[in-house]
Amino acid sequence: MIRRGFIGTAATGLLCLVAVGVLGTAGTAAAAPPATPTTPATPTPSPVVPAVAAPGTPPIPVEVNAGAFVLADQATGVVLAERAPHQKLRPASTLKVLTALALLPKLDPAAVHVAVPEDLTDFAKNEPGGSAVGVKPGLSYRVSDLWNGVFLRSGNDAVATLARMAGGVPATVDLMRQTAQRLHADDTTVVNADGYDADGQLSSAYDLALMGRAGLQDPGFRAYCSLQRAQFPSVNGTTYEIDNENRLLGKYQGMIGVKNGYTSLAHHTFVGAATRNGRTLVVSVFDAGTDIYQQTAKLLDWGFAVAPGTTGVDQLTTPDPLPHSTVPNEQLPPPDAAHRKASPDDPNAPSPLPSQAAAAPGKREDGSLVGDVFRTLLYIVLFLVLAVVVLRARVLLLRRRKG
Repeated sequence: MIRRGFIGTAATGLLCLVAVGVLGTAGTAAAAPPATPTTPATPTPSPVVPAVAAPGTPPIPVEVNAGAFVLADQATGVVLAERAPHQKLRPASTLKVLTALALLPKLDPAAVHVAVPEDLTDFAKNEPGGSAVGVKPGLSYRVSDLWNGVFLRSGNDAVATLARMAGGVPATVDLMRQTAQRLHADDTTVVNADGYDADGQLSSAYDLALMGRAGLQDPGFRAYCSLQRAQFPSVNGTTYEIDNENRLLGKYQGMIGVKNGYTSLAHHTFVGAATRNGRTLVVSVFDAGTDIYQQTAKLLDWGFAVAPGTTGVDQLTTPDPLPHSTVPNEQLPPPDAAHRKASPDDPNAPSPLPSQAAAAPGKREDGSLVGDVFRTLLYIVLFLVLAVVVLRARVLLLRRRKG
């Protein structure tokens, strides 16, 4: 009985070891590109003040409990509903809408930039835990690739690189401030280029609605913000796919896109727009919980049910003229410099990031699947040897007791 029970235990342990080895190998091989930091499930929203809706319209859905929002007609600027529109709050990554309005016209989307460590120095030093798309020094990126990293994955590393291409972060922040003035976004104070929490960096639902409305009038901005997925350059001329974090894009009827945001202090933020029956609404939502997309959908549904021409409760200010950017060519292959194959003899060849190595299925930065299988088999052999030794010892002990 003892021998049979021990063998059963050993067999169970062996199966568990094999399962752990196989799953561990598969999980490592399928590692995904860089993702934004995991967010807490239930941030605490600010006290909700009453919403104001256009006269003669139904009340705002009770599910919409975000601290502040603005819902407006894109064409006329008429505000159909709002809550605390000018309350100054942390914008998180929705501030990248202003970054894009400032920098898009300055940078040729087809221009190629070879990333250098200096591009990311300030980001790595000043923004621990900041979202990143995976910009790697030594690799080549088109400007359009970097903007895809900003709009789809909210990459602060991509913003840092673009800002340095445009003259540096201080110059970019100054240009963002000038752009905010031209938009008459008077509630906005810019401290950095990407929306990372900083003392004094504030905006409002009204200002972000102004920015979102202006962005939709820029062909380049509109192309980037509506892109559902793109290929991002990686090592050895490869790419990996990045998906848009906007959960309404491709799911909510008529959703155009724009930008989401999150920090632990700002909570969830969102600026978006949707079109139905030739009518476009722009919406900005601040200080919301994890259900921000459901709240946004409820607001848009409510807005589309309001008859066109309805008298609003406010009016988005007409901005001063802004320069526009061009639509990027998303069909271009990775930049030529990224096609250079890395070799062990090439000291300048870029080494892959662990997340970027996943772009080549079945490969790892520190070895191959063959090495993983060998290690797993070695563990099995050692386990079996140990099992035989223990079993033999128990048999000898039983014999001595009987003797």
